Amino acid sequence: MFYFVTSPTNMAISKPPVRKAATVLQPAPAPDEKKIEAVINRGSSSISAEVPEIKIKNFNIRLPSATLTAIDELRAKRPRKPTSPKLGISTQDWLLEAIQEKIEREQKKYNKGG
Repeated sequence: MFYFVTSPTNMAISKPPVRKAATVLQPAPAPDEKKIEAVINRGSSSISAEVPEIKIKNFNIRLPSATLTAIDELRAKRPRKPTSPKLGISTQDWLLEAIQEKIEREQKKYNKGG
């Protein structure tokens, strides 16, 4: 029987690849200080000065548990982000929407008749 043994000397040997010389980046030209100052001093457009200041008032509200359960059921029916486990709207936001809707209905009712 004959056995063939390969040795590392039978392997092809080649030179390592030649690396290209690193390219030298040219430094950026110095910025024009006068142009920079002009942009800074120009400023930006101001926002509307007639933005009303909203004061937040806190108070506690007592609700029957059945009412809160009904609100939670309605909140659960709201669309939500596809991957989010949270409901689409918070209880506070739901209550604020309901209050706003009631205010609008009452204003229409009493401003129309009065």
